[in-house]
Amino acid sequence: MDISDLKRMKKEAGLTNADIAGLSGIPVSTVNKIFSGATKNPRYATLLAIEQVLATKEKIPFTYDSLKEEPAIIREETAPYMYSAREYDAKDIENLSEWARAELINGKLYMLSAPNRLHQYFVKGLVFEIESFIRKNKGKCHVYASPFDVRLFGDDSTIVQPDILVVCSRDILTEKGCSGAPDWVIEIVSRSNSSHDYVRKLMQYQKAGVREYWIVDPFQELISVFNFEDAGKSAQYGYSEAVPSGVLEGLAVCFGEMMEGY
Repeated sequence: MDISDLKRMKKEAGLTNADIAGLSGIPVSTVNKIFSGATKNPRYATLLAIEQVLATKEKIPFTYDSLKEEPAIIREETAPYMYSAREYDAKDIENLSEWARAELINGKLYMLSAPNRLHQYFVKGLVFEIESFIRKNKGKCHVYASPFDVRLFGDDSTIVQPDILVVCSRDILTEKGCSGAPDWVIEIVSRSNSSHDYVRKLMQYQKAGVREYWIVDPFQELISVFNFEDAGKSAQYGYSEAVPSGVLEGLAVCFGEMMEGY
């Protein structure tokens, strides 16, 4: 998508630059420069946030007001922002190679890059800790790791592959994966897809009814916790801190201790 597409969407949405700024958290001066053409190479994440606002007319759901920090989307590194304008559906994902990793969101197909070693180290460690906690406490929740298809709204409109998901109701588990919103989702970001996790998927997870969402950022050594049931419990944690789970009460993960074995 380029600026001409955003201008078309803006006209169809009937939103002003001030409206877009208010909903996205992007300074209105930045929005003005993008639509006037004064900014030749806008940040990838900034364009992504504008696209989401124009498509949904909803406020970007960042919940860190108490931290008084600039939203993560504004800190993203510059990158080209392009994808095919073609509309995709679930059949396109089914026709991919079994080794291909892709997600379907709002008719757009997003190919996922192969995870690196640190990413997989975190996935392995987190699944072990969560599974061990559930078994020790004889819990009824289930933990799964990607690749694992999640039909987020119970249909074929949005199919994602969270790095880790916890489901506490067997009713939404199917032979193909999960049909409905998991209770808890964890994503480990990479440099190439951080905006995908911080903006696009955050909005989808909240809208679908995910109770808790963690974003693990190995590059900043931060864990962002979004508690969609109680915004007061949303926070950011460093590796040296124990990160408590809102879904599995009593479980706390210390990423610093986990890194000792890396």
